[in-house]
Amino acid sequence: MTTTDAQHTAFPDLASPAQFVPEPPYRAWAAMRDLPELPWQDRPDAPGFYSVTRHDHTRTVLRDVATYSSEWGMTLDSTLGVRDPAAGLMIELTDKPRHARLRKLVTGALTPQFVHSLTPVIEQHARRLAEAAVRQGEVDAVSTLTAPMPRLAIGSILGIPEEDREGVAAMASSAITGTEAAGAAAPTLAERRRCSEAANNDLLMYFVEIIEGEPHRLDPNGMVRRLMDIELDGERLSTDEVLLNCLNLAIGGYETTKNAVAAGLFRLATTPGAWQWLREDHGRIPAMIEEMLRFDTPAMHLIRTVTRPAVLGGTELKEGDTVCVWLSAANRDPLVFEAPDEFRPGRAPNDHLSFTIGPHFCLGAVLARLEMRSLFTELLARVESVEARSELVRRPSNFIAGIDRFDIALRPA
Repeated sequence: MTTTDAQHTAFPDLASPAQFVPEPPYRAWAAMRDLPELPWQDRPDAPGFYSVTRHDHTRTVLRDVATYSSEWGMTLDSTLGVRDPAAGLMIELTDKPRHARLRKLVTGALTPQFVHSLTPVIEQHARRLAEAAVRQGEVDAVSTLTAPMPRLAIGSILGIPEEDREGVAAMASSAITGTEAAGAAAPTLAERRRCSEAANNDLLMYFVEIIEGEPHRLDPNGMVRRLMDIELDGERLSTDEVLLNCLNLAIGGYETTKNAVAAGLFRLATTPGAWQWLREDHGRIPAMIEEMLRFDTPAMHLIRTVTRPAVLGGTELKEGDTVCVWLSAANRDPLVFEAPDEFRPGRAPNDHLSFTIGPHFCLGAVLARLEMRSLFTELLARVESVEARSELVRRPSNFIAGIDRFDIALRPA
């Protein structure tokens, strides 16, 4: 491949998880946004890729699903240059026209009424976690608050037995991060793939066993049961579609919310006056949540594969090229966000792309916002002030802005 000097500009290896600690490579992304062409990165053991860092370019890629396919892998670690085995079955890995059918059936199960029915359950989880943390006073926010909240919520949403939820969350975490434990050194691509594959297989087998062998253990009102039973216009999900979309909900709903809340707590603890400003008016919480999602984007990138010749960012793309849209970079584009590197809890408007845009807009966005709103509402009602007692300890990952630990002191109201 022939590349220009702009595309050859030296940048860190954005496929390496080591480049994302102690924080994501915001300076590199900022420099990339100013280039006249999309920067290219070769990889010895996987397809090379173009980086997309501007907000408008990211919107173009995510909206134009005819040109930019999701069926060849969704992340840097899972893109192998071949069509993904789950393509056409899992909603996030399916293009039109099959995507429309899958989305209709999945959203037919994930109705507004279903979400509304979950609100008191999720608020109860949040209340218990907040009360326990306040009693302790000084806690690791991740293990005490931000990891248990989505674990409990996703368990309730899926309708899986309470005793299974911790194990499912652990498998989901390994599947999406490619690491098995907190504090691990940045693994190689081969190690990450082995870990993710093993966790995906274990999680899939869990759903096979409970759906086919022990369906009586499922909550009849949970999403797993609803996906099994949903029928619209004479269409139903196949067994494989149920299994893979249960897998998708479990994986997508755990790590992202866990890390968004952890990073958000850290920003509130380290931004003078922010906690009191929110305590004065809980109506400010929704805007604050959107700024948390923008500033510390939970899922940092998505991969798309070019299906036909196109021009993007001054670069001629051909069929088969891989483009990596860096959502974290788009969310700090100074052409869209004033002072993008400042955390402003009242920022409005806030056109962030953390839940993406277009046909693949995140199905769990409403649930993630509900979890975040519930937990912060309970904490703000009980905590006079919050103080950071450590920096964020990040897990090396090129995909998830993972946080393994963050110590805080909570002063009761």
